[in-house]
Amino acid sequence: MLDGFAADRDAQALANAHRAVGDDQALAYLGDFHSSQVEATARVTGEAGLLQVAPVASYSELRGETLVRLMPHDGVGARAIAEWLVRARVREVLVVHDYGDQYGEPVGAMCAEAARSRGLKVRIRRVWDHDERPADDLGDADSVLYVGVAGSGAVGLWHDLHAADPRLWLLGSEGVAVPWLARALEPTAAARTRFFVANRGPLAFYGFEAMALVLDALAAGSDRAAVARLARSTRDRESILGRYSIDAEGHTTTTAYGRLAVVGGELVWDNAM
Repeated sequence: MLDGFAADRDAQALANAHRAVGDDQALAYLGDFHSSQVEATARVTGEAGLLQVAPVASYSELRGETLVRLMPHDGVGARAIAEWLVRARVREVLVVHDYGDQYGEPVGAMCAEAARSRGLKVRIRRVWDHDERPADDLGDADSVLYVGVAGSGAVGLWHDLHAADPRLWLLGSEGVAVPWLARALEPTAAARTRFFVANRGPLAFYGFEAMALVLDALAAGSDRAAVARLARSTRDRESILGRYSIDAEGHTTTTAYGRLAVVGGELVWDNAM
């Protein structure tokens, strides 16, 4: 077992991948955790014909000749958020993203496009600077969706938006779905908050299924090429994650997406609507 945790985690993951492909007895590579790590290692495993199963990486542009991904990508999440907005009878959404060009900006754009495709009025902008007042920019929006990573100003932003209009739905992507933010929210703001995450259960379930898929492929295949081909050709597999197939790009066909509410300062699964 090789640990991908390090100060320079992408470089560590890359070193692990090179070590794996250099081992003639290695028939599969399980990992990595972060999308940036998978983006780096998938090229190495693909060139070596080594099956790589990434349990939880969600970046939509991940590709690899031998890569299998078990968690829905960010584009699926954008469509899931748009579907919820429609069912919640939201008419106008303000999409706010952070300054990250690897996550906030592109995923924010996906969310805006998905909402527009469902007939909602959409505005999109970067997160407000310290000298700006979010309340001045709300207009007729009945929901604000924040796409990015929760920073030190997240609690104040949430409360400012709720104070400006207590009827607003305050939504966040998985980068904001963190326990410390949930604990800090006032009950009335928490009641109007929902977070959207790619997983629909504990992350351990995805690790379990990744290993189960690898073992089944190993049981039927005798070399790297066969093992990778078997895993990539998965169809209608029954698993702890539900039934899924793997498409031509190595992505799971699962479109179900997780949603969290905040109750008593805790993140809980939201099964309403």
